Amino acid sequence: MEKYWSRGFYNPNAIYAEGEMVRKEVEKCRQAIAKILGVNADGVIFTSGGTEANVIAVRGVKPGKIIFEEESHPSVSEAIIENKSREVVLVSSVVIDNKLGRQIREQRKKKNSLFPLLHIDASQTAQYFDVSLERLSCDMLTLDSAKLYGPKGVGALVVRRGVKLDLPPRGTPPVPLIVGFAKAFEIALRDRESEFKRLDKLTNDFVEEIQNNLPNVEVNKISPNIVNVSVPGMLPEFLVLALDKRGVKVSAGPACNSNKPEPPDTPVRFSFGRFTTEKEIKSATETFIRISKS
Repeated sequence: MEKYWSRGFYNPNAIYAEGEMVRKEVEKCRQAIAKILGVNADGVIFTSGGTEANVIAVRGVKPGKIIFEEESHPSVSEAIIENKSREVVLVSSVVIDNKLGRQIREQRKKKNSLFPLLHIDASQTAQYFDVSLERLSCDMLTLDSAKLYGPKGVGALVVRRGVKLDLPPRGTPPVPLIVGFAKAFEIALRDRESEFKRLDKLTNDFVEEIQNNLPNVEVNKISPNIVNVSVPGMLPEFLVLALDKRGVKVSAGPACNSNKPEPPDTPVRFSFGRFTTEKEIKSATETFIRISKS
């Protein structure tokens, strides 16, 4: 990334030689991401992050009914424009089991229709699972660089060939961020299997310890690295702040929505990652148990 902050700080949309050189670098990154996901390079649309990718997916399809899961990021529901059409044109999901994609494809065949399309927000899961479009049988995929240990402020909406979207005007590509994003995805792919196994074990140990010490607390393992926890009678914001005072950083609801009050039944999310150690999880578990019992 460093090269493109200074020496290679040219506009990839320009027609002069240096701009053309940088444009080729952006296209190399686009091709690298496309190859991992099994799509054509022109199907990788760079965005400012997962939120913008979700909005483009929802707003880009033709007017109609959009179905989304309860676990979907708020950017999906908030992007929906109400209309009177009963035709389902898009299903947006966070589930990466391709059973859903297969069901939708069968439904389209029976109706002899191009719709509904399937969009999957893989921001939280691309680090640990194969999210290629064919594997998921989906039409669109959201990625967020920051969730892959890449730079913040960049992501992508990945679109299957043949899917037509109404796209908003695109600005100048943020070259350093795109370069970092592509490299982060490459590293995540390289380490995916080993990181899955390591974090899955740490997460299982965390869940088991809480269940053994706090039988009344609801614990749900969401993925190899994410656990949702609800403490009866304790507001999520109180728990977040109490843990923060003791050096444990957790969240209640999506971070980009953190300025809005969460419902009392919102679970607190513990997220573990590449640099999380067994010692840190043990310490966080002990802290959480003490607060929940107090």
